[in-house]
Amino acid sequence: MQDLELVRPSAEHKHLYEAMMDEWEAFGGRINPGAIRRYSRVRGRNVTYEEWLEWVEEDRETVQDLYFFMGGGNILGAVSIRYQCAGIAGHSGFGIRPSERNKGYATKMLSLALPIMKSYGINPIVLSCAKDNIGSAKTILRNGGTFVEEVLEEETGELMQIYHLYC
Repeated sequence: MQDLELVRPSAEHKHLYEAMMDEWEAFGGRINPGAIRRYSRVRGRNVTYEEWLEWVEEDRETVQDLYFFMGGGNILGAVSIRYQCAGIAGHSGFGIRPSERNKGYATKMLSLALPIMKSYGINPIVLSCAKDNIGSAKTILRNGGTFVEEVLEEETGELMQIYHLYC
């Protein structure tokens, strides 16, 4: 595997972010983690990259930290780390852009995020995924996750699987 790393978003990533989001939106489906979405419910529109970066910085101070998963000069995906467990959503959300899936990147990305979560004192780390999201379940299990329970997500009606990882 090429050199892979987690990096915080910055102004220099603008064109890479835009390309990734164009691909993800054209592909359709859920974009994970939610923190990388361009659409702002508060503003009722897509935000500029610069506005989005401000949003990410505000979140970093209070709610969550966001990292791009970089390799080969591209953004391959992203992972958010929530300081407090966010109900069914848990301590983290992660996703790999559609063209880079099924290459083992999600497993590597989560493995790089685990020490960061540990440094925040998160233990156990709570992660979740939709029951039909086999790829995310495998990613969690490959990183040492233990299945805990299934919970119905009331807002979406999805059956979610909850996992714990112990540091």
